[in-house]
Amino acid sequence: MLGKIVTLYRKAEMGVVNALSGMTEKVMEETGFYDIGYMQTQIGRIQKEINRIENEIKAGIEIEEYSDYGKKHRSELMGQRERLLHRMVFLATNSFRNLDDCVKLADGHGFVFMRCVQGLREYHAGHKDEAFQIMEAYYRQYGSVEGHFLVNKVFGLLLAEKGMHQKAASFLTYALQFIPDDIETLEALQLCYERTKETERREVVGEVLAVLGDKGVCV
Repeated sequence: MLGKIVTLYRKAEMGVVNALSGMTEKVMEETGFYDIGYMQTQIGRIQKEINRIENEIKAGIEIEEYSDYGKKHRSELMGQRERLLHRMVFLATNSFRNLDDCVKLADGHGFVFMRCVQGLREYHAGHKDEAFQIMEAYYRQYGSVEGHFLVNKVFGLLLAEKGMHQKAASFLTYALQFIPDDIETLEALQLCYERTKETERREVVGEVLAVLGDKGVCV
């Protein structure tokens, strides 16, 4: 029953996700669900790969591999490490409890995405106006944060609090593609549809909430 309602919910909401969340048809098809187990598994794999790369870089330095090939290979390895670190931070910041550690990990790497993390930290600290300013500026400049649950959820919540319910619904809907049973996001989306008088969509979200009951999550 839950699976059918969630599927119905997702289909009903597809049309709401527009350019505000930077979605394309290909990205929509590739969207998967995030949960603690998934993220921990992915982060663990990335950590192992980063360790392997660091050991390989260290080994190359120890044997004094200063040939053109050696330099090129080290450069490629360092590029791989940078991309993996970015991915690990990107995944880990889907939880408020990881934000401070991720800031330390990303220090000195110049990841533009960390502006969003700053917004998340401000929000978590209760500084909602500061959070909105940071995240609104990011979206205005870069257009979207594809594949990230928490950033889109929080920005959706902030938009809803400022009365921009139609825009908020787009971000909340996109966030729910990753964690469809997040109670706080569902409740905010239901309120948005109530404010925009989209009765059918509000009822669909209400059905999902009724089925989830106490089984839903809240990130």
